[in-house]
Amino acid sequence: MNYISAVGYGTDAFDGFWPANFNVIGKDILVPSHAVYWPIMLKAIGVEPPQSLLVHGWWHLNGQKMSKSSGEVVNPLDLVDQFGPDALRYFLIREMNVGQDSDFSVELFMTRYNADLANSLGNLVSRLLNMTSKNFAQGLPAAVVAEAPETEVHDLWQKTCNEVVDLYQGFQFHTGLERTFYFITALNRYAEIRAPWKLAKSTDEKDQALLATSLATLAEGLRVATILLAPVMPGITQRIQGLLGEPDVTEWGDNLSWGSRLNGRILGEKTILFPRPQPAAAN
Repeated sequence: MNYISAVGYGTDAFDGFWPANFNVIGKDILVPSHAVYWPIMLKAIGVEPPQSLLVHGWWHLNGQKMSKSSGEVVNPLDLVDQFGPDALRYFLIREMNVGQDSDFSVELFMTRYNADLANSLGNLVSRLLNMTSKNFAQGLPAAVVAEAPETEVHDLWQKTCNEVVDLYQGFQFHTGLERTFYFITALNRYAEIRAPWKLAKSTDEKDQALLATSLATLAEGLRVATILLAPVMPGITQRIQGLLGEPDVTEWGDNLSWGSRLNGRILGEKTILFPRPQPAAAN
């Protein structure tokens, strides 16, 4: 009964919280307790049951079900202390398909951390801030070129945005994160195509226009992509938005619309968001 007593059952405040949209439970307590007994108890006292049951699977450790009695456990706070809560939260949400079991290992965590977070997202942030501070310290320039590479980024963003929002609403968070990082990878690929570090060495007017466009495109792409990460990585999203001169993101709204709001913004200094773990010193 603490499900309803905790949100004010018997008081006027209760109607503001109930019925719950989703009752989140593990698969081992679905039947009969939550799928049979609990709705009957609520109906008996004249209270509507939760609108839906959101049932998740189990975490396995190296193929074995985690269990305190068997010793097959992981202390998540150890990983949080070393890598931060957002990195662990990203791994957990990225690896588990809601409703199914998933496997945990430190090796798999490190693969995600290095490939997705450090190499893809972290490298993009570092590259953008470094190039902008060297070439446009007085403010981010506007995009003035619209050629095939830019069009491809814009089109991919629109497709990604629509898909990810729908996937999140359908609790397919792991696939939504996969699509988001596909877009982030595409931004890194766009950077390789435009190579702003080479354009910066040229005094040609067209190259300078491409330099401005490439950095503006990367900045806007990073802004909108990280907003899709906000539900899973709120701390990292806040830091990246701050480095772009943007306020904290509290809702999607029109924040997901591609635009030019960053024009003229002074970006933050080069930052390493996901430091590599240092190997233990030899005795």
